[in-house]
Amino acid sequence: MLSKQLSAFSAPPRYRNSGAFVHGTKFRNFASIMEQGLKAAKSEIYMVDDVRPDGRVPGLKQAPEILIFIDEDKARKEHMHFEYDAREGTWKTRGIDGVIRPWFFQKVIDQRRGRGRGNILFQSKEDPLMQAGKLLGPVRPRYLLHATYWENVAGILTEGIVPAKNPLSDIRKPFKDLLQGAESHVYTMRSTDLGCLESKVVPQSEVVSFIVDKEQVGLDRQPDAIFVIDTSKAEKMGIDLEMVQSGDDREDNIYVRGRIPAEILTAQPNIPRNLPDTLKAKIVDPKSFEQIPIIDLALSEAEVIKKLTYSCEVVGFMQVVGHGVPLELQEKALDLQKRFFQLSQEKKDKLRLREESLVRGYFGRGGEDLDQVLEKQVDEANGKDSIQKSRKDCKEALDMNGVPWAKPKGGFIGEIFGQPSQMPSEEELPGFREVMEQYALEMFKLSKRLLELMALILGKPRDFFHQFLDQPVATHRLLHYWPIKDFNLEIGVGEHTDYGLLTILKQDMVGGLQVLNAKDGVWVHCCPVENAFVINLGDMIGRWTAHRFKSTVHRVVTTSDKDRYSVPFFLEPNLDTVIAYGGLCSGPGSSSESKFDPPSREEDTAGAILERFYRASGQLRTSGDK
Repeated sequence: MLSKQLSAFSAPPRYRNSGAFVHGTKFRNFASIMEQGLKAAKSEIYMVDDVRPDGRVPGLKQAPEILIFIDEDKARKEHMHFEYDAREGTWKTRGIDGVIRPWFFQKVIDQRRGRGRGNILFQSKEDPLMQAGKLLGPVRPRYLLHATYWENVAGILTEGIVPAKNPLSDIRKPFKDLLQGAESHVYTMRSTDLGCLESKVVPQSEVVSFIVDKEQVGLDRQPDAIFVIDTSKAEKMGIDLEMVQSGDDREDNIYVRGRIPAEILTAQPNIPRNLPDTLKAKIVDPKSFEQIPIIDLALSEAEVIKKLTYSCEVVGFMQVVGHGVPLELQEKALDLQKRFFQLSQEKKDKLRLREESLVRGYFGRGGEDLDQVLEKQVDEANGKDSIQKSRKDCKEALDMNGVPWAKPKGGFIGEIFGQPSQMPSEEELPGFREVMEQYALEMFKLSKRLLELMALILGKPRDFFHQFLDQPVATHRLLHYWPIKDFNLEIGVGEHTDYGLLTILKQDMVGGLQVLNAKDGVWVHCCPVENAFVINLGDMIGRWTAHRFKSTVHRVVTTSDKDRYSVPFFLEPNLDTVIAYGGLCSGPGSSSESKFDPPSREEDTAGAILERFYRASGQLRTSGDK
């Protein structure tokens, strides 16, 4: 029976709203409806006030893929007119100027078959159920889980979870501004339904195997990380978490109103079931400088040197922000990088590494395998590709000359590393060469700036390293990683140390970089930070300082089902530079009781070190006799 003011509504309990009309449509229409509103297909917008228990609606043969609930009371107050068709059992309206704006939506529900059926795609803070379903007293769960992607992790650990601050799914990202205005809650799940936490608090040092499928949380792809929300801790700290039950048949879905503070959060990676224990790593708090240093180069030089000293001498890697590299240039370079790897295999193969260009060009899967390519193993391999590698790198790359103006000396090695870059033609990728050369120039400038600061740390003149950089070698590499299918046979990049002075890495937001923290020997996720560069110290600087500066072991374990892109810039000094063990200073490796074994060659050139690494990784397979 219909009242004069509000329509009746006899939907299943989980959807029951008084005073709501429902419009059913295809899922493919969702994004455009949320951006532009619900528009009349011909002359009117048709709705119903009855959803059957099986999800079907009167007038449609099949259940619609999404249900859009429209607040009738709000619509009538804005003079929206509705007409009822008793024969069809439907309502119709022209909306306002032919459109019903999302401002009138109470919620949108995913009706597609599968584990995600019933997920809320949009939930207005004004939905009556957001008031009716509050959880009070003993029914409030001890732990809640919030799923997200790597690119949100650093921000959440710093600021907490902010409702709709950075929606990442392709479903919700296009109408971010609407979400921030219309929603005021965080989407979470009960942890007990997943059998995850039982009754204990999870220590930050432990890596727990949460298995959360994308369908459970309404994401486009598998979430990378899970944030555990300790509601008991919140209560003890006087933090009032207002929780709202989603619906009668989705008791695992809980909404938490407002921001959730970082103090009651613990981050855990969403580990695939088939990920071996040896490839697992923990997420560390970016606020904890001792574990993952993030250095703002815009700070005073004294403060930067203080932070850089700790990063070089204790941890062995860092991320830097405030570097001055134009963001627009970074974005252009990434776009061109993706477009390069999307070229046909035939076009990429024209740039493939070959006898005439051994280290400047394209290589595909198997062109380089870095598992166990570490300083000691490279020395013992003595210029041969004899290191036992348990996993193959799942990547392709384009290696370019990062300092095309240099004329490196050093015979065969100097000749091949000094060759010009092989690049796609201007017709194939307009602007590619210009943008890549600009980017490489910025990387060289940033490298010199960091080395000047490192010279000061070592008690040397600021320009000390300049004498070794008038004819340097640098490799500007573009990398593309495919999702891994078998973690026992494949890895993004196997664990290794870099060979040179330092590496500047730009990673995209997909994540996967893991670093063996030199401070405590634990593998940690190096989560992407917006507009930051990761700095790895290489074997040459480690030898030169007798391990006062740490050469960091790292790898890439891509658990995402999304392609990953990164850009390392490897810098080496002039190839005739003598890298004497402890030649720059004394260090932990200088002592006879040191845990560090000095290299078999106490004194070597940068060129010889570079050649041994390339042969051990399988990139130089010729004799090199020229």
